Amino acid sequence: MSRKEGLKNYEDLDLNDTKNDHRLAEVYRDWAKKYDYDNDNVLGTVSQPKSVNLLSTKLKDKTAKIIDVGCGTGLVGKNLKALGFFYFDGIDISEDMLAIAKPRGYTNLFLGSLNKQLPVLDNTYDSAMCVGVFTHGHVSSDGFNELCRIVKPGGYLCFTINEGVFQEYGFEETIKEFEVNNKWRVVSLYKDDYMTLENVKGYYCLTTVN
Repeated sequence: MSRKEGLKNYEDLDLNDTKNDHRLAEVYRDWAKKYDYDNDNVLGTVSQPKSVNLLSTKLKDKTAKIIDVGCGTGLVGKNLKALGFFYFDGIDISEDMLAIAKPRGYTNLFLGSLNKQLPVLDNTYDSAMCVGVFTHGHVSSDGFNELCRIVKPGGYLCFTINEGVFQEYGFEETIKEFEVNNKWRVVSLYKDDYMTLENVKGYYCLTTVN
């Protein structure tokens, strides 16, 4: 499969396809070496620093145990490290992306998909980041259940949602349902720049797990 440019990598993805995780792994295998370049110069993605800054407004303990779900090449980890956090693990669907993330400060790296049960025990982490994962053809709002499972009660979840799937994939409704059902409390939810060179906005959400 030849590597496409930027968002064109998502064209053949479909959440209803039983082989979609396999397609996702192929996309990121082929995109891995040029992902950081495209992130900055094709997409103008700003979600990684914005999300880490959002988490840092509430999570003050630099020793907190954090998991970066869908860590990709480790750009979230790079920003966590820059702010003084030093224990953060990463998990991703692509071995090739994990190989690039390895030198960016992660304590442990795991292979896994948020569309399935993650290889993580219940209540393991003080916080979870999930940046760029809730987007076209990747993961639906069902992924919230796994994020809540692996974070300790009282811990933080910080995630982004591409504006194009916020309603279509049920995110808006599920965020409200989780709060009504006492699964989490929404600390912050707002829309802001996401991929500046594609004129795409995204939703930034910070919750505490109940």
